[in-house]
Amino acid sequence: MTKQRYSPISLIFIAIFLFTHFSFASPLASSRNRRFNPSTQRIEANIVDVLAADGNFTILLQLIDNAGLLISLREINNITIFAPNNDAFKDLSKNTLEALSKPENRPILTAILSYHMVPYRITWRDLPGNKLTLKTLLEGSTMVLMKSKEDPKVLLAINDAPRMSEINAEFSRIAYETNNGNIYTIDSVLIPWKVRWSQLQ
Repeated sequence: MTKQRYSPISLIFIAIFLFTHFSFASPLASSRNRRFNPSTQRIEANIVDVLAADGNFTILLQLIDNAGLLISLREINNITIFAPNNDAFKDLSKNTLEALSKPENRPILTAILSYHMVPYRITWRDLPGNKLTLKTLLEGSTMVLMKSKEDPKVLLAINDAPRMSEINAEFSRIAYETNNGNIYTIDSVLIPWKVRWSQLQ
């Protein structure tokens, strides 16, 4: 039997996941009056296969592949990914997407993808009625989940950037529970504050 070889990027990703998974307990929301309730499907498959079967995450999957993280996301357990669908990438230019796929920009791409993941399963019961701060797989970076001020039935994921660079990604009701983690669909790509587009080569 041939042993599976992991790329250096994949090994770093797995190491970060293991560290954060055992360092932080799942932050179950204590607030009441939860208004957002996704339509969650339970599927006996891994995260990557579920995203592929859905058909609305082809750009995200291509970027995950470019970052060398497909195998890691198939095998890592108990993770939650806030997955931008294809429409979520409309705010990124074609040149930006092409630059992210270059080998020399892989660390930036990996940082952005890691920012969309947390090292524990979040169920709809954990989703906040008001506000919840999550530690992501991108070391030192957090995101905030909170209900919209305009409509309490709308849940937002907000990046850690100052107001001018703040991104509010709205949750879709499409969600999945898979063999190795949970998936929530969002309508924007979250860019962590520590990532600058000027760093792209």
